[in-house]
Amino acid sequence: MTETATREEIHDLAKATLDGLFQFVENEVLPLEEKFRDVLADERKLFRDDGRLVDEVAEARLSVRKKSAAAGFYAMFAPEEIGGGGLPSLASVLILEGLYRKYGPGRLFIGWSNAFLGSPVVGSFIDGPSRMFMSITDAVRNDVLPGLLAGEKTVCFGLTEPNAGSDVWGLQTKAVRDGDEWIINGTKQWITNAPYADHAAIFAVTNPELAAQHKGGISCFLVDAVSPGYSADTVLPIMGHVSSDCGMITLDDVRVPNDRLMGEVDQGFQIGMLGISEGRLMIAGGCVGLSEWALDRSLEYVKERKTFGKTLSEHQAIQFMLADSAIDIFTAKQTVLRTAELVDEITTTGRIPVKEISIAKAYSVERCERVMDRAIQIHGGLGLSTDMPFQEGFRIARTLRIPDGTAEIQRRTIAHQLLRGDVIF
Repeated sequence: MTETATREEIHDLAKATLDGLFQFVENEVLPLEEKFRDVLADERKLFRDDGRLVDEVAEARLSVRKKSAAAGFYAMFAPEEIGGGGLPSLASVLILEGLYRKYGPGRLFIGWSNAFLGSPVVGSFIDGPSRMFMSITDAVRNDVLPGLLAGEKTVCFGLTEPNAGSDVWGLQTKAVRDGDEWIINGTKQWITNAPYADHAAIFAVTNPELAAQHKGGISCFLVDAVSPGYSADTVLPIMGHVSSDCGMITLDDVRVPNDRLMGEVDQGFQIGMLGISEGRLMIAGGCVGLSEWALDRSLEYVKERKTFGKTLSEHQAIQFMLADSAIDIFTAKQTVLRTAELVDEITTTGRIPVKEISIAKAYSVERCERVMDRAIQIHGGLGLSTDMPFQEGFRIARTLRIPDGTAEIQRRTIAHQLLRGDVIF
């Protein structure tokens, strides 16, 4: 896809990709969900005592990942320069919207089940190849990237710490140069895919003076999970679940070769923002799809369910809830699509839409939470039942107000950009 592709061409590309993706899910993914139906329905069977997925399910996810990679879906959002599909951001959000609109929340082999579980079907910066790998050494390109592109290996994004989440400059993990190696010490927390990752992108302070001035001083290292001193034993349960894909990483005198540095020394913050910005937009696209899924289910239900001698669709109170959800979805979708277009135009305009990415993430997630809440209300007791995944969708939306920048951080970013003179809309 060329940089001069029209909006219509990108929409056509997304539709064609979705057609193939749906066929892949129907042939390769849904049969697995049926095979593991009993296990997926009971988290006491789904997770081991240590919080990790039982072996047969973990192996099934690996199988899906590898098949998706072979079919061209797993790395389709990654840049062509590193061997990915190079799909533009607009196509990416349209694909995620379509995927989640069709299949909804709570799908272990599709994504976003248990709130933090990543998708084995489509990779992202939290587990697979992404824009973060644009500035890598030959060693990483030759030794690590092929396994990620093939879906055989995964990575995790090791930024957040017990005392440094929204405040990136509060990182306590340190990396000290020792000849041709770096020695890393520190702790990472709430790291998605940490319990399963083969490699970790670890952000550490390499120049305390620059970091204290917020002028750099943070570097990113690709650390092998089998390195001596590296541990990811702790799995963190998430709201409403007995476990998750989230965990802690401890680094005790972990030695990392200099050729595992990602980007330039002291410039890791830029690498981190590449991943976070990508994640924010992808979350936004997925939340639009989840919202549409909830409204679709609600429209089906209100036409069938009767109360007081009339279908729910005839009650004005229900009509208002449907209309409010449509307003939320329409405005969120237009926000996300326009933001994706601005991201695709960066090479032409030179303007990075920092403000718009934050607007898209905050707005779409919060609208999704409201739409899910209305869907539960419309379905009444059935909406609260675990037989319907609305409760899972609501928890996902509520959870997504925190990762990749909290709702408050998004607003802080938006306000800072406005005060700097970025008042383009």
